[in-house]
Amino acid sequence: MQKVMTDNSSARSPLVEFDREKMRTLVKSFTPERIASFLDVTDLKADTQSPKINKMADWAITYGCASVCVNPVEVDILPALLKGSSVKECYVIDFPLGKLDIEMKALLASHTVRKSYENRGEGKGKIELDMVINVGRFKKDPKYALEEINAICDAAGGEHVKVIIRSSELTEKELYKVSEIVASSKAHFIKNSTGMDAYGATPEHIHIMREVVGNSMGVKAAGGISDAMFSMRLFYAGAYEESLQTPGFFRLGTSQPLNIMSSMSWLAHNTDDWIDAGVIPCTVCPYNQTGKLRVEIREESNDFCRNCKHKELRKHKEF
Repeated sequence: MQKVMTDNSSARSPLVEFDREKMRTLVKSFTPERIASFLDVTDLKADTQSPKINKMADWAITYGCASVCVNPVEVDILPALLKGSSVKECYVIDFPLGKLDIEMKALLASHTVRKSYENRGEGKGKIELDMVINVGRFKKDPKYALEEINAICDAAGGEHVKVIIRSSELTEKELYKVSEIVASSKAHFIKNSTGMDAYGATPEHIHIMREVVGNSMGVKAAGGISDAMFSMRLFYAGAYEESLQTPGFFRLGTSQPLNIMSSMSWLAHNTDDWIDAGVIPCTVCPYNQTGKLRVEIREESNDFCRNCKHKELRKHKEF
């Protein structure tokens, strides 16, 4: 895997290439059952109702998924559905904008944990919180991000906290900075996206996050993950080392767990055909995603494209 550079970054190409033999080895180590154990089965839509929550819980228990991820209001439903299983409840905090003040964020976190305990009755270790940072405040004062992350961790009472940094709204320099902040905090995971941002998971961002937080913290990829092929590229970027290939160090947030598992079965039997087909670099590159971005991020993305060795693929792109 190429080393991400922090200086003269516009002169390099993003992580859009994957070593054939390393990828083959990685894919062959997975089965549908194994990949299921890394999945946070997710539905965070405004109109989600209890039948869908029931179905998600059933999927997660049946296939051995890591967690079911929902909005905090579902804490009156989800604990009873997962009781007696190893599947964790996962609730998003201040989702998707991250614009509550720190005190309100912490109150929501502590309330959700307490209600989970009451309704599941199985003690600690059965709940996780995926909190969204206040990106605007981070850009103005990075110390604010550390303060709010640690406040949520304290409010969670030791339960695992994943920090959503909304990476599509960050320059590369900011992505490095916020990853450093998460690495220095009390949190357990860093997560790229809410799935409702300008774009979701990309191997490039997952690789940068893993590079910064190292091997002692979890990395979660989320947003647009719907098949095993893309999932394997994210594993390659964020959990290639065997020691990181546990749910405690890597997760995939997805609303399509069944499709990921079924396509994993296909991929296991057609690995070489898939690898030989390759990937169009721009389709997995964050710097190809410029349509809904702020001016400063769009300009940085265009700069990467101008200097990328794959730039001929985007010769009609408007700079």
